[in-house]
Amino acid sequence: MRRIDPAFPDLLPVSHRLGPPPSAVSGNPVALDPVEMRLVWQAPSRRRGGGDRTVPRRPVRVLLHAGCARQEHEFLGRLLQGGCGVLAVFDGALAVKDLPAPTLEGQVVVLAPWLPAFWGGGPLPDLKPWRKRGIAAGVLLCLGPSAEPFDQVNRGIDEAKEAGAAFVLPTPLSLPPEDRHRVYDRLAGEGGDEELENLLFHTDLGQLATDLEREASRACRRVGLPEGLPGPATSITPRGTFAAGAQLLLWARRLDLLDGVSSAGWQLRRAAQALLASRRDPQALVAEDNLRVIPGFNPWVEAFARSVWAGSGEPFDEVLARWVAH
Repeated sequence: MRRIDPAFPDLLPVSHRLGPPPSAVSGNPVALDPVEMRLVWQAPSRRRGGGDRTVPRRPVRVLLHAGCARQEHEFLGRLLQGGCGVLAVFDGALAVKDLPAPTLEGQVVVLAPWLPAFWGGGPLPDLKPWRKRGIAAGVLLCLGPSAEPFDQVNRGIDEAKEAGAAFVLPTPLSLPPEDRHRVYDRLAGEGGDEELENLLFHTDLGQLATDLEREASRACRRVGLPEGLPGPATSITPRGTFAAGAQLLLWARRLDLLDGVSSAGWQLRRAAQALLASRRDPQALVAEDNLRVIPGFNPWVEAFARSVWAGSGEPFDEVLARWVAH
């Protein structure tokens, strides 16, 4: 088990990974590393994950891939017994029985990556069996340039709904030039393709990713799917605390994208980290009118937190209206 630094910590607040990154397998031209949000093209790796094999004294949130879940079943059970939370990436054969039963509510969350066919993605797996077991299962919606990208995003959300997803996590792909060249060479042929070249090499990928994140939010609202991670919980961070903190982190990122250097997102981010470290039940604090005991909950943050957790109210309504506006 190794420490990790996700490319988008506001979207993927996990601290460790069990086992190695994924590898492309036979029948699938590409895999996804959700930590770096990078495509993985190489042949299957025979390397097993090293790192520390002891259960940490302080419970942590651990990400692992489908192949590792099967190989590390015993150690995974020890992690759950030790109070750790698990985010299992459904990127290969994975059955409900492959994961030990959680000991805490929301301790295990399943996340299935969705890639456009343009980047080598395939159909989503059926997520309904996980929901029947009481485990939240959702879709990591990978956002990147493609033909008709906004239609692709809406298609991905519709497929997530049909697959039985309980939530969606829209996240931009990190696409270095070598990955874009690989796709261009595969699709353009010997004669070249000016339109494809413009798409891959002359597009503002940062702005496109932001536009696609906003389109994903509009699509999620259209079909009634929540956004953001609902877990995993640990023995020191209950499910409700994690979900509430994750919502603040999600909107901290979105405020940064909307407002740039003048963003108040840092205030939400600071309060979210304090909440996650506090072990406190945010709903109980709201009922007691006592959110201010958590560091960083100044009057504006407190008002935003109350309204975002309730799903409506100011100042959240104003930020939401700006985020989903066309």
